[in-house]
Amino acid sequence: MNKYTTEYLQSSLLNYYSSFARDLPWRKTKDPYCIWVSEIMLQQTQVKTVIPYYERFIQKFPTVKALSVANEDELLKLWEGLGYYSRVLNMHKASKMVVNDFNGIMPHTSTDLLKLPGIGLYTAGAIASIAYEERISAVDGNVHRVISRYFGLSLTKEALVPLMDEILPLSRIGDFNQAIMEIGALICLPNSTPQCLSCPLKEHCVALSSNSIDTLPLKPKKLKRTKELFTMLMITDDDYFYLQKRPSKGLLANLWEFPLLEGHLSIDDVSKHLNTFDYFNLEIQPLPNTTHTFTHKDWDIIAYQIKINKPHLIPGLTLVSKDDLKHHYTLSSLFNKYQEYYR
Repeated sequence: MNKYTTEYLQSSLLNYYSSFARDLPWRKTKDPYCIWVSEIMLQQTQVKTVIPYYERFIQKFPTVKALSVANEDELLKLWEGLGYYSRVLNMHKASKMVVNDFNGIMPHTSTDLLKLPGIGLYTAGAIASIAYEERISAVDGNVHRVISRYFGLSLTKEALVPLMDEILPLSRIGDFNQAIMEIGALICLPNSTPQCLSCPLKEHCVALSSNSIDTLPLKPKKLKRTKELFTMLMITDDDYFYLQKRPSKGLLANLWEFPLLEGHLSIDDVSKHLNTFDYFNLEIQPLPNTTHTFTHKDWDIIAYQIKINKPHLIPGLTLVSKDDLKHHYTLSSLFNKYQEYYR
């Protein structure tokens, strides 16, 4: 790196951002709370998906104090469809900390922001630089890709952070960080699809000139995936479903689900399991099998619909009307898609 290529990077990105930045609702404010909400929603989620969720969320909970007193089930329902529900649960915890430990005012520094649940180095840097112009970088996958290719660096995302802090401009820190993200999201795309001819950095991009775009950035080692087997039971009569709530920690924490049993069970096994609750006139029908993918594991699920002639009290399960399920109970996409099979 030299001073010229760094200054070219800074000026090119800021000029590009001034002219071509997308018109996004969270870019119309410097409110750190709104920026925080948008950054959390944008994790693992596309911008076009986030926009309506963001607008509904801010309308319902316009301040960190409003979020701190929200009902958890209401929060989960509002988040339904975005996935990665631990994000909103951590936001809820963090909002209570802001109210209790920071007098209801979002922390003004990245150091204090890092004290909040669910906020890591990237999110703290994004909020602090955009809302407060703190001179700190925000390195996500997009930034890692753009900077690695521009300078021709084989560094991990973590190793890139101190370098990014050095090449920040003296002003418009938030715009600079967002400009790199913008280039990574729209132009410097992953794999073999970058739009190099449209890139404002093409004149001095090392990866482009050395034909090494496909090898940069340095990719982390993939963790070995595991598979877990489950049997899902959609127990219904004409008007009700039976649900159970997942534990407060772990995958799909605090969400509701149709009863899930470990292993792949046959119809006979399911019948024996349900008869322990003294059911009558059980009708068991197979439903399509599915696989649900998490970050480092897969759930391989076989499913059955169980019709009963009248509701019963079942230990550990909650009887929920179809209308209540639609409006008040949050299921992950895994379980939501099975409702279409109800008949």
